[in-house]
This record gives sequence, C-alpha cells and structure tokens, in this order.
Amino acid sequence: MDGIQLALIGASILALYLSYLALLRRSSKFRELRGPASPSWIFGNMLQLTLSATYGEYEFEWLKKYGSVYRIKGLFGEDHLMISDTAALQRMVNREYFKLGPSIGNASRLIYNPNAVLLVEEREHKRVRTPLNAGFTAAAVRSYIPIFERVAQTLTEQFEDIVSHAVGDISPLFGQATLAAVTEAVLGLSLNDLGDEFISTNLSLIKMTSNQSATQLLVDSVLRRIPVTIRDLASRIPVEPFKSIHKAKYLSDEIGMKVIQNSKNAKGQGLDGTCGFYGDLVDKTCPTFSERDILDQTSLLLLAGQDTTANTLTFGFIELARNLDLQEQLRAEIHTSLGSGDAKAYDGMPLLNAFIKEALRMYPPVAVSDRIATEDIVLPVSEPIITSQGTQISEIPILKGQVVYLGTAQYQRSELRWGPDANEFNPSRWLKEGGALNGEGVSSYANLLSFFGGSRICLGWRFALLEMQIFVCELVAKFQFSLPDEDHLNARCRYAFTIQPMLPNGKKAAFLKIKRVV
Repeated sequence: MDGIQLALIGASILALYLSYLALLRRSSKFRELRGPASPSWIFGNMLQLTLSATYGEYEFEWLKKYGSVYRIKGLFGEDHLMISDTAALQRMVNREYFKLGPSIGNASRLIYNPNAVLLVEEREHKRVRTPLNAGFTAAAVRSYIPIFERVAQTLTEQFEDIVSHAVGDISPLFGQATLAAVTEAVLGLSLNDLGDEFISTNLSLIKMTSNQSATQLLVDSVLRRIPVTIRDLASRIPVEPFKSIHKAKYLSDEIGMKVIQNSKNAKGQGLDGTCGFYGDLVDKTCPTFSERDILDQTSLLLLAGQDTTANTLTFGFIELARNLDLQEQLRAEIHTSLGSGDAKAYDGMPLLNAFIKEALRMYPPVAVSDRIATEDIVLPVSEPIITSQGTQISEIPILKGQVVYLGTAQYQRSELRWGPDANEFNPSRWLKEGGALNGEGVSSYANLLSFFGGSRICLGWRFALLEMQIFVCELVAKFQFSLPDEDHLNARCRYAFTIQPMLPNGKKAAFLKIKRVV
C-alpha cells in the first residue's frame, strides 16, 4: 500500500469523524421538520433522490406530502433540507450566502480548471465574469445566428440518415450540434479543428458524469471533509476517470492556446474578429484578466455549453413525439413566421417560445443541486411550514457548513406555483394572459431556475435559447417525430448530475421515428 493510499484512508477516517461531530451540532435544528423516512443509515434518502429509475418518482411525491421545505436524510444520518419555497430560493439565488455543495462542487472542481467562472467566488467571480459577459449579450448572441443556422442545416442532413432507417438516436446528434455551435461562435474553430482526440475525450467525460452511483455518493461525502491538498493527491491516482479528466484539461488548454495564437496572428495581418469571441477577449483583455484566465474557461464553455442544451432539446423532441397535435401546431407557426432569419422572428413566435419554456420547466438541466452555507443565515419562507409537532414556523435558521438542496425541479413542478397540471407537459400555460406562474418568481428568465439566477445566472442563457429556437424551427419544419414501437428504445428521465435521457438498460440515448414532411 503506497503513501497516497494510506493518506486517503486516514483522511477518510478523519472525514467520517468530523462528519459525525458536525451531525451532532446540526441535526437538532431540523428534527422538528417533517420529511420522508430514511431507508438506510448509510445512504439516508440519497439513493431515492438520485438513483431512482425515473427522476422525481420519490421527490415529487415528497413535495406533495411535505411541502416546499422538508428534511431529508443524507449519508450517515446527517439531516439536510430540501428547499423549493419561493422566498427562500430568492434569498439563496440572489445572495452570496452559499457555495457549491459536495456533490456538484467536487465534480466541477475535478472537471474544470479552478479559476473557471462557475467555481470562483465573490470578487473573483465578478472579475472573471465581467469580460466574459461581452460575448453573451443579446447583441452578441444575435451575431451568431448564421453559425446556428449552418449547424442546424448539418443537423438536417444527419436526420435525413435516420429517415432512411426509420428509427434513430437523436441524443448524440444534438450533443455534436451544440458542441459545434459553441466551438465556432466562442472559439472561431470548427469541430475538425478540435481534433478527434479532444472529441473522444469529451464524450468520455460526458459518459463518466452520467454514471452516478452509490459509490460516488460515498466518495462525495468523504471528499467534503478532506483538505484540498489531499483531494489533489487523490485526483493523481492513475485510474481511468482521473486520466480522462487530466487529458481533457490538457487538450482544452491546447485548444485555448491555439485560439489565442490565431488571434494574435490575425491581428498582425489586420484580420481582427476572425477568431470568435475568444479572439475578441485576447484583443480587449484588461490588465486584470490574463491569457491564463481565458484558458481556464475553455473546458467549462465547451462541456457545460454542450451537454445541458443538448439534453433539453432531446427531451423537448421526445415530448413533441408524444403529442402530434402540438407538433403540427408548432410546424404551422414555423412555416407561417419564418423567412427573415432575424432573431426578432424567432422571439415573435408564441408557441415556439412557450414550447422551449415548457421544456426548460419540466426538464431543468440541474434538477437538484447541493449548497453549503458560508455563514449562519435565516431564510424566510413564503408559506408557513408545518412541523412534525403540528406547529407553524415562518423562517429557517441555517448554520454555517449546513448542506441544503435547491429543489429546482420541485419548484418548477409545484402545483401551488404552476397549477394542478404542473406535472404535465403543457406549453399553452405560457400563452395565458398574465403568464404561467402563480405568485412571485425567483429569476429573470420566465421565473424559471433552469438557468439559475442572480449574479450566478448561466453565462450562456441567451446563447442557449436562440440556439434551441433555431434548431427546433429547422427540424420541426422538415420532419415529423414519433415514439418508437419498442419499449426498450423509449428513453426515460434519469438524474446523473444533470437530467439526462436514458434507456431502461442505463445507456444514454433517445430513439425516435422520423419521417420527412417537406
């Protein structure tokens, strides 16, 4: 047994002991809150929450039974809170009282560079994010329309191949398309420029993050208490997942350096503006934002900007395949409205945008995410909470270090907020006078948390919306989609850090029958 393994075992024992001490301090605060019974002291309710056959089969029932704030058991008997209350979420989204929790935080720190905008906090976050914002303003995103339309035409060609076979897997095609769009718009490169090695490694990372397991939950719990230096040592163990992660980071840095050098060469030749948004960053970088800062965003933009949008599109098309009447109505609107290729045309299509909002509502990329309180705080709630003793409380005290869960999917499935059909895919809710939501919302985009909100709202939310508008218009205008006859080819919604389409055998895929209509 080598030194690294001994250090990890020792750190694991220490982590469990510290977790036990923290448990004694915090648990009493939440015992009075109602919540589901724990089937396991080791795993608590976490296997039900994260590894159910179809995402939400436990969680949405807990929402109905216990309300928008309730207690769940984490690993080793620790009490956590699940929060989908509007007032509490508003405070959590718009204030820097919480940082990424052990599950999403540990995975992100492994996959992305430490200075990626997703990971940095407070002043450092503002310093890194401010220059990046320029590439994702409404005006900047409109300039990417020709890129999105070219990628959409390539998608059409790929869907033609499915037509000849009647049934095909649309999931990897959307993944490739969203990667192509962000690569060209942000980096000024083509997929071929990324190289086969990067694309292969990128796919391996996506596959790895889709394999959530009970072991991973245990690892996250241990890593939460291990010092950063020990975590870094652990990530150097030469096992396949870590090797893929380090390789992806290395290749991302190479790609970023290539763009920076291309931009410098283009500027020397008087060809500014030919190297995508990254090229503009090189030209306009301020003294507080270095080339290293630019490189640190590459893996985040390529991976996070690809898979989440691809998954939302995939689920949207599955819903269209389930509802041929909705599909025909959307197709009619597309044929009537399009022609100018202007973003205003896409924004002016009510059913198209209602469909996209509903896909984001029903299938938020990050359906549940853990956060750790950075200080003691009291969260308000919009509706009184009924305790196990039958009393009412109107606020929640959170201690520094407490893990809480943001129930994004629960908030977006709340019957109190969205009506009695909150669990049904119904784009017409967005076409009602006064909007879809009952009461106050929590974010600036459609009162949804799919892109989060506040200062941490997704950097590329406008990018993703226009990308989806164009892809949907291109494909629905030309093809009809329906579900396959074979049950084993029908995808279901599974949780694996993000919401992903998976077959009953656990493989990520989404098969549809496709035929040409135009």
